Amino acid sequence: MNLEILIIDDNVNKIDALRKVMSPLFAEGDILIEEAQTIADARELMRVKPYDLVILDMVIPELEGEDASRTGGVDYLDEIDNNNSVLRPLQIIGLTEYETEYNTQQAQFRDRLWHLLYYSQNQTDWKHQLKDKVLMLAKMKEDFIRGLENRNKYDIGIICAISEEFEQLLEAFECEWTETTLPGLPYSFRTTTLTTRGMRDLRIIAACAEYPGVCATIVLATSLYNIAHIEAIFMTGITAGFEDRGVLIDDIVIADSVIDYAKGKLEELSSNKGEIQVLHEISQMVANHSLVSKASALCREQVVIDDINDDVRNRGLKDKRTNITPYVSKTVCGPFVMQSETIMDLLKQDDRKLQALDMEGFGLYFAAYVLGCPALWIKAVCDFGVEGKENSHHKACSYISARFLYEFLREKY
Repeated sequence: MNLEILIIDDNVNKIDALRKVMSPLFAEGDILIEEAQTIADARELMRVKPYDLVILDMVIPELEGEDASRTGGVDYLDEIDNNNSVLRPLQIIGLTEYETEYNTQQAQFRDRLWHLLYYSQNQTDWKHQLKDKVLMLAKMKEDFIRGLENRNKYDIGIICAISEEFEQLLEAFECEWTETTLPGLPYSFRTTTLTTRGMRDLRIIAACAEYPGVCATIVLATSLYNIAHIEAIFMTGITAGFEDRGVLIDDIVIADSVIDYAKGKLEELSSNKGEIQVLHEISQMVANHSLVSKASALCREQVVIDDINDDVRNRGLKDKRTNITPYVSKTVCGPFVMQSETIMDLLKQDDRKLQALDMEGFGLYFAAYVLGCPALWIKAVCDFGVEGKENSHHKACSYISARFLYEFLREKY
């Protein structure tokens, strides 16, 4: 926290005395003291900066070279109240060496909840009073900033790429969601509180990017981290699976790493004009180890997985003949909706353990890496990325992945 103070006084000795009282109260860099020796100079400074504290000598000239006016300070107080071009400080402390003005001007300060001190070179009372009031102001500002930060402070952030995923996220959490906004962000957020098995109340904020892909995911994840100050971020929704890698439709995949298949170089073959080849470059982001370990532990708790299966069936989202199975595995990410068995086969060559493909995972983990924020990608397999795929499992998979996250936060976080 930085306390910014403006001293308005034409007496350099008094300015020096005020600095010597206030500067030792704070660590270096925690207090900034500026000065103006006329009302005109003060007015220029206060038009562009909202000071925390203004210390105003009550006998002060309007312009440089003029005599100090016995009413200069009082006149400027009225101007601060009535002139919108001057930014009002949090607090004003007046100083006067004249006992008559001290007695007659007290009411004007008191009515505004400001303070007037009697200054004397031969006394120290004003020093103690100034110290108390400056320290009190610093504490008030610190509490105010902390209050603002806590108001926008959340423990968990959850993002979805598209509205269908987001709707099922809200449905999967057995919580009451509240719509809210965050300053400077164009998203509609939902917030709730989830009590874990360890009796911790998690403040959760969720949002939908309303657009698939890496870029939209990075923007939303970064916004949540910087504005909501989250400690971890999660993503749920739908993903394509690799059919011969063990996963079935509706199975859950938790990404312990994500490969970006879109990174590389395109070049035209000199031997065959018009034919393009892709020089593929492997780029991989790894998930947070602690989150992956906890997710793996939940995957082994069959009672929880059975509860998820029962819940999904009761909602009519899953055939009763098959069960959902969760997997922690490697995934791949790229900018296209995939509907090609040929390309799916090519992608599998990057890693024999790949089980899923989506359009956002690399963006989530890249943002988490840059920001130093733990993240976990949890999605359910809605198709196999081949020709003839359907959208019939989007709703179920959106719900299933979100339900797994709900159980994860409640049981393991």
